[in-house]
Amino acid sequence: MSLDDTEGAQLALKQCLDAGCMTDLWSSTMYLASSSNDQIRKDGLEHFFKQAQGNDLSLCKWFTIQAVADRPDVLSTVTGLLGHPDFSLKNPNKCRALCAFQDNMRHFHAKDGSGYAWITDRIIEVDKITAQVSARLVSSLSSFRKFDPARQALMKAQLERLAATEGLSKDAFEIVSRSLKG
Repeated sequence: MSLDDTEGAQLALKQCLDAGCMTDLWSSTMYLASSSNDQIRKDGLEHFFKQAQGNDLSLCKWFTIQAVADRPDVLSTVTGLLGHPDFSLKNPNKCRALCAFQDNMRHFHAKDGSGYAWITDRIIEVDKITAQVSARLVSSLSSFRKFDPARQALMKAQLERLAATEGLSKDAFEIVSRSLKG
């Protein structure tokens, strides 16, 4: 099945709506989150959300599903989710769930560097709340030397931005410094 296949999306939505366990709900919603069929995608995500209400771990899965979706609008989606009433950067699990965007290889590593800038913004915000979480997020930029020269430059620029951030925690600064030294 193709993600652009309406029949495939309808089958995934049926599985989502009929799911008898989290595995079926998760897998079908993961498929739907990347679907180009906006209505079916929306229906699946809304159903998952309704099932997850009142359960923070399930809500974390809902945030992650959207953060790793293979859609051209995923960056605007995760940015919008920062303002969702059930989301808080103060909650480490929810923070990590939405920042799973860093695992979205295609869109995190966009040629324009927007994914790197997004995660750097989150690192700076989270660092004021939980230094250990921000330090862990820095690792998404630490391997910059493994990428093509253009992406290396973009990732390094974000590491340098972090290094220049006044008041950056010792934990995050240490990882940034080691990353830049190589």
